[in-house]
Amino acid sequence: MNQRPKLTLILPLLVIVLIVVGGIVFIMNQKNNVATTPSLNADNGTSAAAVTESSDKNNVLLLTDEEIKARLPNLSDYLQDPKRIVVLEYSFLGDALVLGLNPVGIADDNKPDSIIPEFNQQLSGYTSVGSRYQPSLEAIADLKPDLIIADDERHTVIADELNRIAPSVVLKSRGESYVENIQTAQLVGHIVHQDQKMSQVINTHLEKMADLKSQLATTPLANHSVQFAIISDKGMWLHGPSSYAGSLLNHLNIKSPIPEQTGEAYIATSLEQLLAANPDWLLIGRYNDHTIYDEWKSSPLFNQLTAVKKNQVIEVDPNYWALNRSMQSAEYMTAELLDIASSPGKEGSSLSLKESN
Repeated sequence: MNQRPKLTLILPLLVIVLIVVGGIVFIMNQKNNVATTPSLNADNGTSAAAVTESSDKNNVLLLTDEEIKARLPNLSDYLQDPKRIVVLEYSFLGDALVLGLNPVGIADDNKPDSIIPEFNQQLSGYTSVGSRYQPSLEAIADLKPDLIIADDERHTVIADELNRIAPSVVLKSRGESYVENIQTAQLVGHIVHQDQKMSQVINTHLEKMADLKSQLATTPLANHSVQFAIISDKGMWLHGPSSYAGSLLNHLNIKSPIPEQTGEAYIATSLEQLLAANPDWLLIGRYNDHTIYDEWKSSPLFNQLTAVKKNQVIEVDPNYWALNRSMQSAEYMTAELLDIASSPGKEGSSLSLKESN
């Protein structure tokens, strides 16, 4: 008896079963990976309420003066008016620039093009101190800094060496949320004795964001899920609800396609897992000309993605969406979302994911 008709029916069913099972495993794994949001400073004991938004998400819950002082009790250890600041993350660069401070040294991964134009327009020259992952202590020392601002995830292990070079502070940057980024800006303002000016900057930023948010509420994005991901030749990483991009989308009342209780900021993802999440809109930041995403296009699963079916895969600049976390980037990202949502004809043109050569 000819078995081919049966096989023709069975094979598609097997594919569907594998997709469903893979999706369930992926979602359950994310729910099981719940993690407490890290504090802005590893040594502080501030309550978790200090790093969450108000329930209606219309406001960002800022640190109180008492909380700032509790996290940075030794303000007298830092100069009143530092002139030679070294920053080891782009987010701290943004904080310095809004206060009119021009760092003499930046850990830029030896890629000056990775610094967003808004920052470059204000910089009057700087010296690269190497990679954010492993900055050069020698290059930092050569600059004779009077303040070093470092990331607690990457640089806590070299904190003692940094303090031997100059007064240093270790704050949160990598893996921070939108709210945490603003709270860290408050801490930077305190370190350089410019609390009032930073408060004014933050208030202006929040007013602008509130206006953009109200405009977004009337667009199609307000009723659809949006996911940002980084792609490279090594893989794809979804930026979860606790990441900077993910939490900004949440602040803007834009739905996430993955569980809100996901603790991981950056989630390594297969095509099957992406299909399980299946966002209405997929925003992609490309780190290489040829990426894993380009390889996925040959898979029969690829065209089942809702974002692909609706031509709603959009390429965005990872320098804004991932690297240069800042108030400046948040404003750019939100304005870009508004532009995407308000320009339905652009998906197939300049904003569409570019084909690799």
